Amino acid sequence: MIDPLDLANDILGTVALLALPVALWALLYLVAWEHGPFAESLGLGRRTFWLLVPGALLATLVLLPIAPISNDWLSISFAGALFPLLVVGLVLARIAPPGRRGIPTFVLCLVVETAVLLLVVIAIRAPVPQLLAVVGVAAAVPTVVALVSIGRAEVGLGRISVLLGLASGVTVVTFASSMAIPGVGIEEGFPAYLLGPIMVGLIAVAIAGPAFRGFEALALPSAYLAATVGVLVGADVLRQPPLYGSGPAGLYAIGGAGIFDLVYLSGLLAFGSAYVAHRLVGRDHVLAGPAPEVAPTPVGRLAGAYRAGVGGEIPMAIAGSAAAGREAAAQAHHLLGLPEASPDRPWQGLPVPGWVVSDQANLDSAARWGPSDGKEGFRAYLTARWLVLIGRELGLRRFGSVNARIAAFGIDLAAVTAPAVALWAALVLAIPGSLDTVAANIGFNAAIYGYAALAFLYFALTETLGGATVGKRLLGLSVRDRHLARPTFLSSLVRNASKLPTLTLVGLGLAVGVLVLLKSGGATLALLGGIPLSAGFFEFLAIFGFVLGGVGLLGLIAVALIAVTPERQRFGDLVAGTWVVRAATPVLAVRAPPSPTPTVPTAPAVPPPG
Repeated sequence: MIDPLDLANDILGTVALLALPVALWALLYLVAWEHGPFAESLGLGRRTFWLLVPGALLATLVLLPIAPISNDWLSISFAGALFPLLVVGLVLARIAPPGRRGIPTFVLCLVVETAVLLLVVIAIRAPVPQLLAVVGVAAAVPTVVALVSIGRAEVGLGRISVLLGLASGVTVVTFASSMAIPGVGIEEGFPAYLLGPIMVGLIAVAIAGPAFRGFEALALPSAYLAATVGVLVGADVLRQPPLYGSGPAGLYAIGGAGIFDLVYLSGLLAFGSAYVAHRLVGRDHVLAGPAPEVAPTPVGRLAGAYRAGVGGEIPMAIAGSAAAGREAAAQAHHLLGLPEASPDRPWQGLPVPGWVVSDQANLDSAARWGPSDGKEGFRAYLTARWLVLIGRELGLRRFGSVNARIAAFGIDLAAVTAPAVALWAALVLAIPGSLDTVAANIGFNAAIYGYAALAFLYFALTETLGGATVGKRLLGLSVRDRHLARPTFLSSLVRNASKLPTLTLVGLGLAVGVLVLLKSGGATLALLGGIPLSAGFFEFLAIFGFVLGGVGLLGLIAVALIAVTPERQRFGDLVAGTWVVRAATPVLAVRAPPSPTPTVPTAPAVPPPG
C-alpha cells in the first residue's frame, strides 16, 4: 500500500532537487553580473560562476582517484567537491585577516577537529553515544579558539572561531541526518539536507554585526564556506568508514553526484539563504573589502559608451568613447612591447597616421567639455569604434596563430595520453578474465576516470606555474592575462574547463578501445550504458574513429571562435580573460600565414567631433 505522506515527500524532494540548482545558479549569476564589485569582494565573482556552473557541468564524469581502500577505490569528483572546495579557498582568503594569517590557523584547526571526530566515530559504534561525542568535539574546538582569541584580543582568531563554529554546526546536523549504504554511498533525505545550509546562512547574517563589524557582507562567503566544509566533514568524511570492506567492490567518489551532490549544493544554498537574509535586514551591496581590479577592455569600454548613449547619458557616452580609445592605444603599446605613452597623447609611438592622434585629442577634449548633444555623442562613439579597430589590428600580430595553437594542443594531448594508454594496456593484460571482467574491475575504472582529471590538472598547473604547457613552449606560445602576466590558478581552471569534454571523450573512448583490442570475448559494457561490444581490431578502429571525430568536432568549434574573435580567443580565454601570445622564438616551426600588417586608413572614415 502506498503511503500518501511518503509519496508527497518523494515528489517534493524530486522537484526541489531539480529546481534548486537552477534557482541557485540564477542567483549567483545575478549577483556576479549585476553587482560585480560586490561579488568580487566576496570571492564569488564572475570567474567563480564560470567554475561552479559551466565548469561543473563539463566536469560531470571527471573523478580524481585518491587511494585504494580494502577492495574499493576512493576518489574525488571535480564537479561535486573539488571545484566547490577551490571556491572555499577563495572566500577564505577574503574572510581571513590582513596578510591572510588566519588561513593556516583555520586549516590546522579544521584538520585537528576532523581527525578527532573521525577517531571518535571509528571508536564509538553505538549511535547515541557516538552522536553525543561528535557534538562535544564539534563544540569544543571552536570554543577553545574563541577563548584564545578573547585572551589575546585578536580579531583574526575571533573570525576563525566564528567560521569553525558555523562549520561545526553544519557538521553535526549533517552527521545526524545522513547514513552510509555500502555499495551505494552516503545519503541524506529530503528535507533534512536543507536544514543545515539554510540555518547556517541565517545565523551567519544574524551574527555578522559583532563578528564582521563594518564588513557585514562577509556573512555570505562565510555561510558558503561553513556549509561546504560542514557537509564534507559530516557526511563524506565521518560516514566513509562503513562503506568499505563489505559488499561488492566500488568506486566511491566524494561529491560523486556532481551538481546534485550535497557538497556542491549546500554551499550555494547557504549563500542563497544568507543573501536573502542580508537584503531583508536592510543591508545593501556594500563591499566586504577591497575588490580585485578588473582590467578594462577597449570593446567593453565601447559597449558601455554605447549603452550610456542609448540611455540618454550623452556626457557619459562621450567620456566612455574617449576612454575606449585610450584603452585601445594602451593595449597596443602593451602587446607590442612599446614604452607607455604620455596620458595626453596615448597613440604617440604607435605606427598610426597623425589623424588618429588628433581624433583621440578631440575625444578627450569633448569628454572634458561634456556636451549633451546626441549627435556629438554618436559621432564620438563612431570615432572611438575606429580607434578600437585600429588598436586591435596593431596588437593582432602578437597573438598566437590558429595553426600554432592546434599543433601545441596536439603535442600536449599526445604527452598526457600516451602514458595513460600504456597504463590501460598494462591493466588489461594484468587483470585475468574476459572483456566484461576487466570492464567491471574497479582499478581499471579508476584509471579511466582519473585520466581526464590528471590531464586537466596538467594544463591548469603548467599554465599557472610557467605560463605555458610543453606544447605551447615548443611552439613559442604563452598564456597571459590582460597585463601579460601568468594567469592565476583560478583563471587557468576556468580557461581549461572547456577542454574537459575532449579529455573525457578521449579517456573513455581510448580506454574502451584498448580493452576491446587486447581482450577476447563479447560483453555488455556498463561503461557505455550497456552497449554490447565484441573484441577485435575492427571494433578498435571504429571506437578510435568515433573518438577522433568527436575531438575534431569539438576542435572545430574552438578554432571557429579563435578565428572570429578580435583577440583570437576561444571560449575558455573569453571567460577567463586570457590571451595566447607569441612568447619567444619557437623550438618547433609550424607553417602558418604571416601575421597581418595593420592597415590604417589615410583619412578618418568619420569626421572627428569638434
